[in-house]
Amino acid sequence: MSMHPRVLALAFLAASCTSVSVIPRYGRLDIGGHIGMNSTSSGASGTNDLKDAGLVDDTSVPSGRVDLELGGTHTTFELSDSSHDGSGRLTADVSDGTTTIPAGTAVDSKLGLVLGEAIVTWDFVPGDLVEAGLGIGVSGFDVDTRFTAPSLSASVGAHAFLPVPIVAGRAGLDFGRFDVSALLGGMDVHVDGKDATVVDLDVMARLKIIGAVGKRIGAIVLGYRYTDMKLDYSDSDKKVDADMRFSGPYIGLSVGF
Repeated sequence: MSMHPRVLALAFLAASCTSVSVIPRYGRLDIGGHIGMNSTSSGASGTNDLKDAGLVDDTSVPSGRVDLELGGTHTTFELSDSSHDGSGRLTADVSDGTTTIPAGTAVDSKLGLVLGEAIVTWDFVPGDLVEAGLGIGVSGFDVDTRFTAPSLSASVGAHAFLPVPIVAGRAGLDFGRFDVSALLGGMDVHVDGKDATVVDLDVMARLKIIGAVGKRIGAIVLGYRYTDMKLDYSDSDKKVDADMRFSGPYIGLSVGF
């Protein structure tokens, strides 16, 4: 007796051990690095230290992650939104070609970062204990920075949105009730007139508290995120040169089915 092709397809999917994990997270992102905003006509090239300019760490960062596993294919989606606002003093001029705020001026500084990723990797080490894979994806970031000098009634800002194709690697160990994994992606590219380098690392550990071994129904999550972004581009009369780092721990819950 032969089996219907649709039944065979369903049997194949059931045997492939499909799983989904939804992971809301909450943590902090410490900021570091520098940014330069200079008029293209002036030839200036100074940069401002982000901490000196008053940009502070964000201690309440919401983020989320979704993992889909189908056989040896593992897909991850991530999204975070942080805000780094404060007051400080410029160490170099900032200019958009029309307005210039000179070095030494007291400023109110704002920087918002929305970072999203979609990565798919394919395992090259079979088995349930060890996961190791390579893959591809895209990292998209939306960063908006502005310096305002109340004493001069002047403001200079820069905004960039850029999707960056990346190569990625994934490694993990699963001990049943406890698992740990690391996801690393990065690329150095020239996209839409912008030179960009992105390196992103997400290290995550989970302790399963609900469900049988091998089924991640509910787990406590602890992790660490590190993102390094370099950006160099010209926009109208303004040249932007940024090297920014965001890093910090997070906690969360993992719901799987």
